Amino acid sequence: MIKTILVPTDGSDHAKKAIEFACDLASKYKAMLYLVHVIPPLVPIPEVGTDVLGQWEVTHQRFAKQIIEQAESDVKKKNVESYQSAILKGSPAQEIVEFAKKNKVDMIVMGSHGHGKAGILLLGSVSNKVCNVAECTCITVK
Repeated sequence: MIKTILVPTDGSDHAKKAIEFACDLASKYKAMLYLVHVIPPLVPIPEVGTDVLGQWEVTHQRFAKQIIEQAESDVKKKNVESYQSAILKGSPAQEIVEFAKKNKVDMIVMGSHGHGKAGILLLGSVSNKVCNVAECTCITVK
């Protein structure tokens, strides 16, 4: 039985489709829905001062809040009974897997591609990493 569903979101079209799919499942099974956005770590650049890095972090925090607020709005429209949201910081795949484990998530539903398509060529996609490491069922949505 599905009691808890985790949906990581970056605001991309694939993530929005994952939210919609997860909402349908959550409604059907009366499951708790977790919405998370992960702010990736900054890569230090020697030429960039701490002021610029601080501004980037503040901007990304605002952006993350907007992503979560939009996801919550989408969930409310689907009449999901129970949901929670969180903004995490760190390596996206690692944070998603750790959140799932800590919260005893039964299923992770996530978009197959997010905003970081260029990074897929070098590092592999977040969804691929999560599916390979997570201990629960994972569904990727296109």
